Amino acid sequence: MGILDAGTAHLATALTAHAGESVTYTKRKVQKTFKATRGSTPFEGSDADGIIHRTVSRDYLVASTDWPFDEDPEDGDRIVDRDKTYIVRSVPGQPVWRFADPGENLMRIHTKQQ
Repeated sequence: MGILDAGTAHLATALTAHAGESVTYTKRKVQKTFKATRGSTPFEGSDADGIIHRTVSRDYLVASTDWPFDEDPEDGDRIVDRDKTYIVRSVPGQPVWRFADPGENLMRIHTKQQ
């Protein structure tokens, strides 16, 4: 592990420790609770008529080492955060999640409030 990877791994752990809050994630009727940090991602795209559509997803940042499932996040999974439910979703042409750093230490999961 190089110095950059070690640094981003440390930052992912520190972010969760200092800014993370407990959320409950449901995948195929299995619920697990872990810490995640709230974030957002703006998306922009145009349709066939050239109309520009802008949206902002509610994101959850999770340290890869804290991800409690064997499978990756999938469209339709659910996150309960402060009594609000968010559905794992992406905008067209984008994945529902991605790594937030080159060392794959931090996962960014895109959601939409139910």
